[in-house]
Amino acid sequence: MANDTPPRWDRKMQQRLARGEAAALGELYDRFASLVHSLAHRVLDDETAADHATRDVFGHIWENPDAYDPKSGPMRSWIAEVTQEIATGRLRRRHRAEGVRSTGAPETAGSAESTETAGSPDSGRPAESPERREQLEAIEEKVRAASTAARADYIVTSMPSSLRAALELTYFQRRDYRQTARQLGVTEDEARRRLRLGLQLLSSAVSRPEPTQPSAHGRTR
Repeated sequence: MANDTPPRWDRKMQQRLARGEAAALGELYDRFASLVHSLAHRVLDDETAADHATRDVFGHIWENPDAYDPKSGPMRSWIAEVTQEIATGRLRRRHRAEGVRSTGAPETAGSAESTETAGSPDSGRPAESPERREQLEAIEEKVRAASTAARADYIVTSMPSSLRAALELTYFQRRDYRQTARQLGVTEDEARRRLRLGLQLLSSAVSRPEPTQPSAHGRTR
C-alpha cells in the first residue's frame, strides 16, 4: 500500500494542505476521489449520499490537514479511515431519522444520541422504551456491518497483489493449496504463507474498533 502514495509525497501534500494551497486539494481529489466515493457508496448504498460523503471527506481534510501524521502511515489509509468515519456517521443518522419517522415521534437533536445518554439523570429526558432501544441497537448493527464490509473491501483492494491473488484463488475460485501454488507459480508453503497473511489483514476489518466521527470544525492553523 505504501507504494501507492510514497511517504515523501504524503509529507509534502500534508505540508501544502497545511499552508492552504487550493491546488494541493485539487491534486488530492484527483488521486483519491474514486477511492473515497467507492468506500462511501459501499457503506451508504446510495449514489447521492456517497457524493455528499465524498464532499464532506475532502472538506474535512481541507479544514483539518494537521489531523494527518505522515509517521502514522500512508495518506491513502488515513483518507480511507476518514471516509469510513464520515460515511458511517451519515448512515447512522439516516437510519435513526428513518426510525423516528416510522414511529411518528418528533425528530429532535436528542433522537440521534446514543442509548447510553438517554434516560440518564443528567439527560433530562425519560428513559428509552424497550422497542426504541431495540430499534437503535438494530441501527448500530447495520452501521457496524456496513463499516466492516467497506473496510474489508478496502483492505482486499489495497493489499499486495500476491496476497490478493492467493485469497481470490482459494476463496472465490475454490482452489486448494496445491492448485493455488501451481497457478501462482510458487511453492505450496509460499501459497499458505500468502493466504495466512491475507487473512490476518482481513481479520483487522472485524477486530478493529469503530472510530469516532471526526470533527467537522474549521481549520486550526
